Amino acid sequence: MILPEYGRTLGTEEWSPIIDAMLEGQHIVITTHENSDGDGLGSEVALARVLKALGKEVAIVNPTEVPPNYQFLKQLYPITQFDKRNEEAIQELSLCDVVILLDANLRDRMGSLWPHVKFSRELGSLKLLCIDHHLEPDDFIDLMVCENYASSTGELVYDLLYALQDRLCLELITPEVAEALYVAVMTDTGSFRFPKSTPYVYRLAGDLVSKGADASAIYDRIYNSLTCSALKLLGAALSAINILDDGDISWLFISQDMIKSTGSKLFDTDLIIRYLLSVPSVRIAVLLVEMQDGRIKASFRSRGNIFVNQLAKKYGGGGHMNAAGCLFQLSADKAQQVLLHDMRVFLKEHTESL
Repeated sequence: MILPEYGRTLGTEEWSPIIDAMLEGQHIVITTHENSDGDGLGSEVALARVLKALGKEVAIVNPTEVPPNYQFLKQLYPITQFDKRNEEAIQELSLCDVVILLDANLRDRMGSLWPHVKFSRELGSLKLLCIDHHLEPDDFIDLMVCENYASSTGELVYDLLYALQDRLCLELITPEVAEALYVAVMTDTGSFRFPKSTPYVYRLAGDLVSKGADASAIYDRIYNSLTCSALKLLGAALSAINILDDGDISWLFISQDMIKSTGSKLFDTDLIIRYLLSVPSVRIAVLLVEMQDGRIKASFRSRGNIFVNQLAKKYGGGGHMNAAGCLFQLSADKAQQVLLHDMRVFLKEHTESL
């Protein structure tokens, strides 16, 4: 295994409880958070392929659909979207003895799956595992590895697979597994631009490329496959960005009307958040998106030691120090009014504490 020059990794002994639970399980369901991204999806597919190769019955069941630019991952492993009318998904959840939640550590992020998982756990027939790298996890898991030093959940799954290889004396990272893991790590590091892109992460990526991941093709599939509707939404959004408070705050609200008029979907809004922090003076950026059910999804980004996960936590959300999110059970107008006030107070308190 490649050893890092920075931070730490988990070895075979630290991964042993998770490995034991996976090997003891026979029918495993792997899932990730609502509005799945490259890290969650890539980690799922990689782990599913490995467990399937070890003779397990493995299904990936997610609470929401796979975004268009990640559909190619379904060619590596089937991904089922959970629906109360989807008998296949319900059967998978009722039959499984292990559920593995990836890239999320909050119960609410499991969305529509949680009531079914909760019911099975109460019957005593299900073990719930979690592998994640976000801050401040909920206490609802039987076994959890949540390490916020990691650049991505994909980095942790990579370490897990090496620990599993050591345990079983088998080569488990095939070209397909390497491709899925590369998707996870590349997307959650912003194509290796974010601060947690450590020397270890670069060597990890090189190892995956040496094992068959095509870095150029993967990047092209994810970032050069926008739909016309997504481009229309991006154009409308860029013209609606507000820079407030002498450049400290970047702010954008995307309404359902904007989404419908451009023919786009909720996951198309994920492409926009990166532009909100592109102005050098901006310290906090927020993207508010009105969802179909009336809730408001907020995504935060920040610079330096402005820990926006603390801001998101106030509303029941969470995430990383510089990237976090939450959901508001408020009207669009009220959510914007409350959040803008709280952001200004938050920034002021941060400035005064320096």
